[in-house]
Amino acid sequence: MSLIRRACWTFVAGLAACGGGTSTAIDANPAIDSSPVAEFRAELIRDEPYVFEQHTFAGQLVRIVHADGSTTYVHFLMADKPGPRPTVVLTQPYAGIEWSGEAVDTRWAGYFANRPNPQPNETQFLHEDVDGPSTNATIKILYESQPLAQAKAQALPHLLNDFSVVLVYGRFYAGGSVRNDIDDMRAGMWFVAEQANIDHARIGVLGGSWGGFEALYASAYGDVRARPLVTVALYPPADFVTMERHFASRTGLAGDYLRPYVNRIHATTGGAPATPTANYNGLTIPELCPTSTTGLPANLLVLHDDNDNLVPVEQSRSLVSKCGAEAVYWPRSEPIDPSVFSHGKILDEPLIQSVATYAYSHLHLWLARPDQANVFYFYNPTSMRTHLELVHAAQQAGKDVSFEAPRLRELCDPRLLLIEDATHAVTGAQMVATAVNAVWGTAFTPANIAAGLASGLPAM
Repeated sequence: MSLIRRACWTFVAGLAACGGGTSTAIDANPAIDSSPVAEFRAELIRDEPYVFEQHTFAGQLVRIVHADGSTTYVHFLMADKPGPRPTVVLTQPYAGIEWSGEAVDTRWAGYFANRPNPQPNETQFLHEDVDGPSTNATIKILYESQPLAQAKAQALPHLLNDFSVVLVYGRFYAGGSVRNDIDDMRAGMWFVAEQANIDHARIGVLGGSWGGFEALYASAYGDVRARPLVTVALYPPADFVTMERHFASRTGLAGDYLRPYVNRIHATTGGAPATPTANYNGLTIPELCPTSTTGLPANLLVLHDDNDNLVPVEQSRSLVSKCGAEAVYWPRSEPIDPSVFSHGKILDEPLIQSVATYAYSHLHLWLARPDQANVFYFYNPTSMRTHLELVHAAQQAGKDVSFEAPRLRELCDPRLLLIEDATHAVTGAQMVATAVNAVWGTAFTPANIAAGLASGLPAM
């Protein structure tokens, strides 16, 4: 237990910096096809193991070369259990990597080398979009330096749940287009498909914001041999016809921040949706929806704040209505300011925010193998109660809150352990019963809370 609690604070430190048996090595894996006619081939840059407490996780930094000579980079961290393991794919749109050997990555790292450690929403994250399409000196983009120690901390909760982790780097700062970002994700899923030490029936994909878009498109358009069992996307752009119009309509700081996204959309499509020659094929929500062999997995969870000004909540509502996704919402009643640079107040909760507890618990519970007795994640009772108070207020206002009870019942899974801090952990059912009783004035116990929510939330 003490090991997992120490892991909690190692992980929290990684989140703060963000703003979040040895397996077979790649160069010995006969499944990798390095022939020149293949769409992708992999090159091992170096081994990069991760030692945490008594665990040693084998690791690799890998370059994936596309048929046209372009490159994608992945960081593969392997569970320390024998045999093929469930695997989490983490999309990394903004993370700056210094280990690729490419001049563009070295140059970008240099832009920030002498700046103080940035804090969320500070300008130290921003730099002129010098490599982007249609750039000029007024266009700034987000860049997050990611030391290897930070990447490993981000992977740690998954590794300690006996999952392997593949971080796929989109390198938004390096320029390109929306199509390039999709191709990066396709390359990452090809890499996952090629690994003999990955359980290809238990793959999960996770990402937020632009990384949420990458998670959706990696899942829908990735290698069919690595089709995810579960995808979790936090406030994801999904439909680029509507997203282009939304981005272009924002004002003030938000409008400035979103201009490079419009440029990358146009670099792929040829212009705004109304442009006669523009082509948005493959970039709309109906094309993402699951079929028997392609598209998003049937198990898709999206999480979204009603007051998100960067990615409108309608993106997730459309995924729910058209593709059958599940959802968690943060209901709000106040109007949206079109100039605000914010995904809503969803990230204003204290660590660990409720969105993370819902997202990671869902991912871990679905990926856990049948013989895995327990999975863990973290929670903050204040954050969970804050979310449930929003839901309760929406219920009192007559809004549809039917999304909530299934998610709370999932958190009651007997395998789930939720860690609050270094001295306190509870079962998922204990957490849910305590939070629901506090907000609704009920008297549920851990033993009966799941049954009590079977028909929905308590009466107001």
